[in-house]
Amino acid sequence: MTLAETQKRTAEDFIRGYNEWTLEGLLRARSDDCVHVTLPASLGRPNRTNEDYREFFKPLSHMISELKMEILNFVNDSDQHKAVVHAKGAGESLVGPYRNEYAFFFDFNADGTKVVRAEEFVDSAFSNGFSAKLEEYMKARNGKSAGSQDG
Repeated sequence: MTLAETQKRTAEDFIRGYNEWTLEGLLRARSDDCVHVTLPASLGRPNRTNEDYREFFKPLSHMISELKMEILNFVNDSDQHKAVVHAKGAGESLVGPYRNEYAFFFDFNADGTKVVRAEEFVDSAFSNGFSAKLEEYMKARNGKSAGSQDG
């Protein structure tokens, strides 16, 4: 298998982890030292290590269900160990339908088998609105904040 084919398989596995909607699935294609960045920076979301992502995902896993991601476009540069995936995701949530659009920029390890950095651009208008709805829901239900949550 060529490096380009391996990177493509790893990127697809990364996206497939969202379809599984399990922590194991979401972390499987990541290196142990992977950093996940949510963009645009104007959203103010922190960069997350795998451990940070575990903590982020725990409450989110109960708020969104039946998430399905679809790859719309894929660009791969094996010489630079990078790929870009344009995808859309749809599912259900505690506050109504979840519909988001993504552009993932992946940096791979030398053999292309793991993502060492994932930069995830989200639809900021949808993400801000969705986060606000979750915040309201959690305050009404528990009397406490859900924090900023997006996929």
